[in-house]
Amino acid sequence: MNDVNATDQRPSRLARFRSWVLYTTGLQAKLIVLLVAATCMVVGALYWFSYNSMRTSLESIYVQRAESVAAIISKSIQEKDYILYYSAELDADINRLMERYESVVGITVIGVTARGFLTIASSDPTLVGALVTAEERDRFSTLRDVSVAPVRLRDVSYLRAYYPVFSGPDLIGVVVADMSLDEQARAILRLSWQFGVASVLGCLLLAGCLYLALRGIVTRPVARLAEAMGAVARRKYDVEVKQASKRLPGTRVKDEISQLIDGFNLMTRVIHSHEQELLKLVVLDEVTGAYTLDHLRAELERELCKTRRYKHPTSVLITTIRGAEAASEEDQRTVLTSTAGFLVKNLRNVDVLFRVGPFRFASLMPETPLAGATVATGRVCTRIPDLTAEFPFPVELEIVPLGWGEEGAPAIEEVMREIVGRA
Repeated sequence: MNDVNATDQRPSRLARFRSWVLYTTGLQAKLIVLLVAATCMVVGALYWFSYNSMRTSLESIYVQRAESVAAIISKSIQEKDYILYYSAELDADINRLMERYESVVGITVIGVTARGFLTIASSDPTLVGALVTAEERDRFSTLRDVSVAPVRLRDVSYLRAYYPVFSGPDLIGVVVADMSLDEQARAILRLSWQFGVASVLGCLLLAGCLYLALRGIVTRPVARLAEAMGAVARRKYDVEVKQASKRLPGTRVKDEISQLIDGFNLMTRVIHSHEQELLKLVVLDEVTGAYTLDHLRAELERELCKTRRYKHPTSVLITTIRGAEAASEEDQRTVLTSTAGFLVKNLRNVDVLFRVGPFRFASLMPETPLAGATVATGRVCTRIPDLTAEFPFPVELEIVPLGWGEEGAPAIEEVMREIVGRA
């Protein structure tokens, strides 16, 4: 006979977090988190797709605009035939285009001369008369169609369009148009904010609608079932879970929640009916539903006879509740019924529970040696915090194993005195 206290086994952080998520948050909170996460993922994917589509569309518009500016200059050059020399008309055309398009920040006309590719006209007068770089010369020599590419000058990004000008099969010049991307960036930013706000509102609206639907279909019925099951565990059988709406006679029930509610209500009535019959036999305690002390005496004497004659081991776990003596009658009842349910839940089906005192229970463990009862005691002790956390005042449980084996068993009177009178 050994006293066994709860071992100091500290769970890992992951285990504590998992326990906190599963047991300290309600079904409603879990559904809200899942709905918000799901809608955020869906709306986020739509936002990413729409943002990229919008960005591509805007870039396409800017590319077309750059090509349009270069084409206008090219046409003007071909019509007025002033590509190889400086002309005030060419400057005038450039200035008109600069005023027409705010996004155009630079236009340069390059002609093919005996000296090579020479800047004929430009919105930047300092470039006029200068030869292009070797890199640009190589690029222009192979240019056969409009080419658009992003460039970066002095930490500023531009979109640059190269438009070749031909006279017959010969390349006679290149029009270079630089366009600022600031307007594009502002447009993308503005549209992004607008779409982002709309996405958030859509996310909240979708999550709210789904939450309201699931609340009516799942969380409310489950909450009513959980509350009713708690009442039944406290031996209050005058509870009935109502259906969400009245069902017409003859309607076939396929909804699982409705089937669960109907099954629970039927089970409660059957349990109450059976318990009333058992109480008439005076073998059950009225408060906890455990067997009585007299019934323990009869069952224990039968098991001890097996121990003496056939050397079959028998053990008993004595559970004493401390801290509930000063509580109200209702609180005492709650502690007793909860403790009885806790012991039944955490012991084997063959381990029968008896109430042997105002705040004491005995669990008869047939065919179990003292070592096995000690292991069971340690296992139950580690789960005691699950029980005591339910009470608003401090409650302690002391669990003591008793066992008899091959050495035989004492007389029933001695065993009963030890069970009932043990401090």
